Amino acid sequence: EMLAETLKMYEELGDKWLKGEKTDDKTLHTTLQFYNVIVLASLFCKSFSMVAYFTCKAVQLSLHRGLCERTPLTLLQFTSIVTKDDNAVLCYRIAKNAMSLRERFDVEAQIPELYYNFYGRIAWRFEPFQAGIEHLRQGFEAGLSSGHADMGLYCLLHTIKFVLFSSPSLKSTLKEIDYYLHLLETYKSAEVKNFMLNIRETVSVLIDKEDATGIQEKAVFG
Repeated sequence: EMLAETLKMYEELGDKWLKGEKTDDKTLHTTLQFYNVIVLASLFCKSFSMVAYFTCKAVQLSLHRGLCERTPLTLLQFTSIVTKDDNAVLCYRIAKNAMSLRERFDVEAQIPELYYNFYGRIAWRFEPFQAGIEHLRQGFEAGLSSGHADMGLYCLLHTIKFVLFSSPSLKSTLKEIDYYLHLLETYKSAEVKNFMLNIRETVSVLIDKEDATGIQEKAVFG
């Protein structure tokens, strides 16, 4: 209900609100940043009720108080959880509007999160996988270079997923997975590594039933 209410509020204010003046309200910026962090943490803890609550609170607050540099991520987090088949076009428009705000704000430090939410969770419904792959790779690289390796690695998860869906060559996909597994020896993440090993095993089975391309290391769950 809160998601539908927030979506309706955006529809009523959206286009006019997006053309409004930027606000220097530091309290708004700090509060949205706090909500953004809670949403991300709740997402990975699989607490959907908290994700929905704080995402909606953040969007509603921004709709009432104005635009700031945390607004693009706030809108993307919202559309990434509210999008369904029957509202996908509207949510994609909201997400595109959010991305267009990059021209008005300094959001360079947020690129990994922005790309993860837009290209990894929304745009794939409407844009070629290859476009998503290119931007998610940029998000991955930006995350590593800016000290946000955790978010960069989540960009990597979607990169490999889209590569698997769209690559014409399983062998090139396997080679790319092995490259990223090598990087994960430095940038450690058990969740990401397990995902990669799972995908690698699947690709190896498809190529030669793991006869020549299999490796000893397997994903470990539980």
